[in-house]
Amino acid sequence: MIRNPLAVSHRGGRIDALHYGSIVVTTSSGDILYSVNDPHFPTYLRSSIKMIQAIPVVTSGAADRFGFTDAELSICCASHVGADYHVATVSGILEKIGLGEPSLGCGAHEPDNRAERKRLICSDTPPSQLHNNCSGKHAGMLAACIAMGWPVESYLEIDHPLQGMILDLMSEYSGIARENIGIGIDGCSLPNFYMPISGAARLIARFMENSADPASPDSRILKAVVARPEMINENGGFDTELIRAMKGRAIAKRGAMAMYLVGVRSQQHGPIGIAIKLEDGNMTPMPVVMMQVLESIGVLSPDEIQELDVFRSLHLKNWRGIDVGEVGADFELSSSVSAPSLGDV
Repeated sequence: MIRNPLAVSHRGGRIDALHYGSIVVTTSSGDILYSVNDPHFPTYLRSSIKMIQAIPVVTSGAADRFGFTDAELSICCASHVGADYHVATVSGILEKIGLGEPSLGCGAHEPDNRAERKRLICSDTPPSQLHNNCSGKHAGMLAACIAMGWPVESYLEIDHPLQGMILDLMSEYSGIARENIGIGIDGCSLPNFYMPISGAARLIARFMENSADPASPDSRILKAVVARPEMINENGGFDTELIRAMKGRAIAKRGAMAMYLVGVRSQQHGPIGIAIKLEDGNMTPMPVVMMQVLESIGVLSPDEIQELDVFRSLHLKNWRGIDVGEVGADFELSSSVSAPSLGDV
């Protein structure tokens, strides 16, 4: 099988790196509309499915009981950068549910946000678990546990009722049998799900389909994310700006090791899901690859393309700010409507 790179890095007019991977676009029923390379490439989905993990925050009654704002519900789906407003929002959730930072099980790491990182360094303050990019997801899970009367100490474990509920949702939305979903441990210590990217694309398409019902938890989560997209990543981040530009027609979420999901309400096919996995785990080329997909399948308006133009190509600069190369998408989507192939993983 001949594989095509999804992106190419050039430097000095020569190829510097080839970024291989796979792309699939499906309907909510799992029919494959477009693909590049292996549409059933199996991988861990990492943080790309946080909107599914946030559903119990709504269905448990926690969002209503604790009066979660759009910002608080949005950050439950986030891989945030640890900016001051991210930390404050997660702290607000914990205060509402009567728990403190030690109850989080995500671990601490330095924030990606430069201003907050500088503040910590200058004040000789170590980062806390609030700075972890997954702290909002963990705070939301703790809220759901309290609302359901479940133990909070063991919420990370796969045999905890909350994680069992989330695994059931992963199966329902992806169309993959529960026992065929692989389980690992993510960087934040929660269960991490392994499946073909075709299942992941179907999952996000199902989320978008369900969100059309105003009474659904999916609708409430999507509205919160659209209202406060800066919580998902940060202002200027691709996830955030794609959600902002599409004004409620899409949700986007990146995951570690170059996994990316976008769900879109398209005019031609209805709700669709796009899954991209770059095999080298390098997230750098992802925006230009995803933009190429979105433009190729015709789901972006001219205004949206203009608003997202900065992500259509990537200019590489060295430490002196000199332009030394570029990364561009280099593939063509194959159009092929077919039934899903969601076997054992």
